[in-house]
Amino acid sequence: MFVLSLSGRPGHGRTVSDPVPALLEALADLELPLPAERTVGPEALVLAGRAEEALEVLLRAAEVGGLAVGLGVGAVERPLPASVREIAGPASAAAEEAVRAAAATSQVPLVVRAADSRHQDTAADVEAVLQLVGWMIRARSRGQWEAVRALRHDPAATQAQLAERLSVTQQTVSRAVKTSGWREESAAHPLAVRLLSMIDLTSAR
Repeated sequence: MFVLSLSGRPGHGRTVSDPVPALLEALADLELPLPAERTVGPEALVLAGRAEEALEVLLRAAEVGGLAVGLGVGAVERPLPASVREIAGPASAAAEEAVRAAAATSQVPLVVRAADSRHQDTAADVEAVLQLVGWMIRARSRGQWEAVRALRHDPAATQAQLAERLSVTQQTVSRAVKTSGWREESAAHPLAVRLLSMIDLTSAR
């Protein structure tokens, strides 16, 4: 399982505004094992059952911005409780450790911890991939961000359709996508999913 602890506390580029409402809204349509919830103050907790879900949460959190993210990968206690705030187990503890480290960094505030110590190196590898993805998202202009978000939500859409939805020209969409690094970023997504899945599927239960 994948436990994501997210903190919007000020520091290292994060503002005093509370990003949790925007985060919960961004995650509302995802089919997660338990609904994402606010915990204490500007903090939230998310549980994902698959690597693809965990990656999607990370991408949406990066788009919201202003969040330090700790991802713990491993087992959680079963059966699952009624609320994500009540989850426990090695992955939960790993996520807590990870978000503390993420909140303390001056770099991209995203840290991955494997509950099973055998997978520390793989966790470091996927953390490097995800930090690079996070940096690319953070570096985008508003126009690039809007074009990429629209493309992510509807990958089959043509540039003409995206331009109509965004009320801009097709040339603007084409330029935004080309200069956003989206093609390069999306090429890294399958690698992140494979590494996360490897940790999850081979961790001690």
